[in-house]
Amino acid sequence: MNFFQKIYYNNKPLILTTDSRHYINMHDAADYLLLTGAIKENYLVAMEYLESQNTPGVIIADNSEQALLDGIHQLYSPIDAAGGVVFNERNEVLMIYRRGKWDLPKGKRDEGEDMEACALREVEEETGLKKLTLGKKISDTYHVYAQHGQHLLKRTAWYEMHTTSDEKLVPQQEENIEEARWVSADELPPILEKTYEAIIEVLGKSGIMDDDGSDV
Repeated sequence: MNFFQKIYYNNKPLILTTDSRHYINMHDAADYLLLTGAIKENYLVAMEYLESQNTPGVIIADNSEQALLDGIHQLYSPIDAAGGVVFNERNEVLMIYRRGKWDLPKGKRDEGEDMEACALREVEEETGLKKLTLGKKISDTYHVYAQHGQHLLKRTAWYEMHTTSDEKLVPQQEENIEEARWVSADELPPILEKTYEAIIEVLGKSGIMDDDGSDV
């Protein structure tokens, strides 16, 4: 079975895969830089390459799934987070605005907390919503970043949630959230111009729009 994992860095994809040819053919990635072997030097080259503004993405290929995962974990410590794609009765999606980007509510998992509970807690804390109904899991996304001297690989589990629009939205200022807003599919295009590639991917899988960013 072919393995691949997409990890975002600098808002661009690093692909770890056991079958680069299959990934390239299936995802139109012929212009990605291809590196062979799950060795430290390749990960360092990949990260440097992804710093460039003109870089579409990087693929690291190896026959061993475990070697690929071990390679990224040697450089970035894995942590878990969870968040929600929240819909109201009008099928509008809840977006939040922080640090100059539109985002979805999410946050790190507390020790001993399961992912579903984390997702519900983080959505409540970041938006003020309390009458949330948990739906299906949508997907996992991955991204790497540095914080307080640590290099981290964050896995975020995304869940569909439902509520009504009669609750007041209260953006969590402690998390630098300036605005929380219900957004219809028709209103998404300008939002997507100021968001992250991972968020576009999650919204696509949620059903409110196609994976390529177009409305359904």
